[in-house]
Amino acid sequence: MEINEQLIDRFKERLQLWSREDIAQDKLMRYAQAYLTMAGIKYRPAAPGDGMGGISLSSDEYKDQDRLHREAVDYAMRFSQEEDGHTFNIGCSNFTTNRAFVLTIEAARLLCGGGDGDQLAGRLLKLAIEEIDRQKT
Repeated sequence: MEINEQLIDRFKERLQLWSREDIAQDKLMRYAQAYLTMAGIKYRPAAPGDGMGGISLSSDEYKDQDRLHREAVDYAMRFSQEEDGHTFNIGCSNFTTNRAFVLTIEAARLLCGGGDGDQLAGRLLKLAIEEIDRQKT
């Protein structure tokens, strides 16, 4: 079964009145897909963990694709609520990377403004990456 179909199956458990087509075309699906992208680099913020990127799952739990898809759906639902409420709890910056933090937050704000700010947001994110890389040396 295709990954998107698996995600839709998980969403249908929570959104029983929604059609499969509505789910496929909603922002929730894009958020769940973004979660799977993050999981691809071993970052799973909806998994049990230490709150700083560490994941507390057994090897079998970590490999369980159904669990991963449920995490993605949970994450998407929570992210959507935060977005709809205009409130994202992201914590405090780390002093050594706080310039990158500011650049990233401002890039996110630009991405909220529609397509006009996308190029500038991309440039800010590149600057943030450069800043993080400078802090490594």
